[in-house]
Amino acid sequence: MTSDLISQLSGSVICWIILTVALICYQRLAALWFAPSEERDCDNCISPTLISILPLLGLLGTIIGLLESFTAMQYGFTGTELFSAGIGDALLTTQLGLLCAVPAWLIHSALLSKQRKEG
Repeated sequence: MTSDLISQLSGSVICWIILTVALICYQRLAALWFAPSEERDCDNCISPTLISILPLLGLLGTIIGLLESFTAMQYGFTGTELFSAGIGDALLTTQLGLLCAVPAWLIHSALLSKQRKEG
């Protein structure tokens, strides 16, 4: 089960993009969190834009996965493994995009609150 998930993640370009953007977001959020209060500027950082991209990338992966399934149907393929793989990829990218974005939104919100209290 775990090895299937890892191979599914590693085979998807969209998953790699989501993970890369998420790592950049979390690195920037961590840098802001540990920065001295006078150097912290949450309003002008690029993190909210990057965080907003994550669920959209997940939806892009969903569309790509569903298109693969529908393309297979169009060409007459009838194997359930083919359809379930496309739908599985679609759901995985959506889940990954949301799992990366929601905590980042919460951390960014906490940073804004912290900045308001200190400023």
